[in-house]
Amino acid sequence: MSRFWKPGTEKPRLVDDEEGGVLFYTASSSSSSGYGHASMEKQRQRLPVFKYRTAILYLVETHATTIIVGETGSGKTTQIPQYLKEAGWAEGGRVIACTQPRRLAVQTAASRVAEEMGVKLSEEVGYTIRFEDITNSELTRIKFLTDGVLLREMMDDPLLSKYSVIMVDEAHERSLSTDILLGLLKKIQRRRPELRLIISSATIEAKSMASFFDTSRRRLGRDGEENGPRKNPAILSVEGRGFNVQIFYVEEPVSDYIRAAVSTVNAIHDEEPMGDILVFLTGQDDIDAAIQLLTEDPHSRKQGLIVLPLYSGLPRGDQDLVFSPTPRGKRKVVISTNIAETSLTLEGVVYVVDSGFSKQRFYNPITDIENLVVAPISKASARQRAGRAGRVRPGKCYRLYTEEYFINEMSADGISEMQRSNLVPCVIQLKALGIDNILGFDWPASPSPEALIRALEVLYSLGILDDDAKLTSPAGFQVAEIPLDPLVSKMILASNDYGCSEEAITIAAVLSIQSIWFSDRGAQKELDEAKLRFAAAEGDHVTFLNVYKGFIQSGKSSNWCHKNHINYHSMVIS
Repeated sequence: MSRFWKPGTEKPRLVDDEEGGVLFYTASSSSSSGYGHASMEKQRQRLPVFKYRTAILYLVETHATTIIVGETGSGKTTQIPQYLKEAGWAEGGRVIACTQPRRLAVQTAASRVAEEMGVKLSEEVGYTIRFEDITNSELTRIKFLTDGVLLREMMDDPLLSKYSVIMVDEAHERSLSTDILLGLLKKIQRRRPELRLIISSATIEAKSMASFFDTSRRRLGRDGEENGPRKNPAILSVEGRGFNVQIFYVEEPVSDYIRAAVSTVNAIHDEEPMGDILVFLTGQDDIDAAIQLLTEDPHSRKQGLIVLPLYSGLPRGDQDLVFSPTPRGKRKVVISTNIAETSLTLEGVVYVVDSGFSKQRFYNPITDIENLVVAPISKASARQRAGRAGRVRPGKCYRLYTEEYFINEMSADGISEMQRSNLVPCVIQLKALGIDNILGFDWPASPSPEALIRALEVLYSLGILDDDAKLTSPAGFQVAEIPLDPLVSKMILASNDYGCSEEAITIAAVLSIQSIWFSDRGAQKELDEAKLRFAAAEGDHVTFLNVYKGFIQSGKSSNWCHKNHINYHSMVIS
């Protein structure tokens, strides 16, 4: 094993890896201090993926595409990029890329790998997300990034020529960016036969993905032999290391899943042995409501409960609290969106409460309206959620829906984002990459014709596409260069003609972040009053301008932001 490690690297600080390395631990954490080099090697060897190391490297060497179905906890996210580097795939200035659908997963995975390798984050290991580039073009050899960032890189380098291996992780989430990326990577492989792809996931349908990437019929030499790596994808299944999880269902459907979740947490805390609880709800509003009920209910025993939220818009400092070890004698209750299904691992979770719902984006191309709606999850998601309870010891999962509903009515897999999203940003991105035949593009899951036609109509009406459905010059190419929604990009470009560029850019910045407002638990009335202080009859956009003007006049004061229920971090980055 020692031959895999670079001599002279400083001693990494490790804790046991529970999801291929997406755990936060600070340098001062008692969990991560005191481990020696030999202990670190043992930690890596204990991961289920370790015994497949040779097989993975062989398949990557001999096949253009390798599909790895790695169960939760197998260690695939952090270990496979390191195996590839150790095998020489990052030599000669080449880079190994690992994409994730979520920003938080990118940050945590990169931090973990840098720690394991004993290198400084931003040098040999780095990451890139929106608004943040922690890489070094000369030194970085393992790069974690979101799917969307890799798509933006194609604007400058359509063939992604600096990458030797691209690993698309958590592909089962089937985000819009993931599906576009998979379609483009298939095209790139035809021009770059030496490029290796690894499609990694916990629940992906391996056979359908293998069929999508199978180009073996078209790549035969004169003697009938394949040239270079085999074009038929290889499939490898890696088991996890979960414990048995008992599943419990409600006898009758619940009318209020938030209150049902809270009462279930209370029952667990009163009756079950110590162990952390992970509750799956739909979004920030639900999470705040559940936390308020848990912390204010006088009839339930709250001694020893540490209640914490987890969602994508949470400030980094609050995220750190979620990942820190639970103090002795305490029980941590993490109330999360589906971000904790696969992208992240929370150490110590023994009990899972599954509401059966998640927030999903649905687009109606007829009305041109996109809604974020609460929708039932799929069986695949339900299994992922239950698996979170069996990480450190046998656990229990409490499903707030009936067993009959799970068996007979719940869909097997969710609808991919490609089939329920506004495709305007997607179409302009493909046009900018020189793909004019959008309807003939090879998609992993075909979008609806109505959504594609609506996207083309919108772009034509904005003057971004011409009569031949090609990007106009210069407006079309300028809009494609700006990494924003095309309507916002067009607004910025048009603002120059009306002498309001500063205002347009300010509005665009605010629209590009999740929210400039924050609300303390139980302070909805105060938040509403704060919004009224800045409200403008002309609408939200002018309201945003008023907020920004007040922020500048305050000297960019964090105290001013706090008093006005404004998210200081959002104002700074926007």
